[in-house]
Amino acid sequence: MISSPRNDRRAVCRAGIGRGALLFFKGQPGARGCKVIDISDCGARLRTHNLSVLPSTFELTFDNFETIRKCRLVWRDGELLGIAFEN
Repeated sequence: MISSPRNDRRAVCRAGIGRGALLFFKGQPGARGCKVIDISDCGARLRTHNLSVLPSTFELTFDNFETIRKCRLVWRDGELLGIAFEN
């Protein structure tokens, strides 16, 4: 179930970074740009633009594919996304 960002129950604080990143999806060519608003070891809050459909799992890179993080969508509110990093 995707919850609302208003029901914030995170146990760890996130650090604001305002940094660009790329989202990419299994079976789809290319990547989509996004902005990482804040981040922790467990997840992040992202802002997307014109991304109407988003799978529940995807991958994220902050450094042009040098490091890739597997992610799970936790909540969505318009262009804002809450994600959890998967192991």
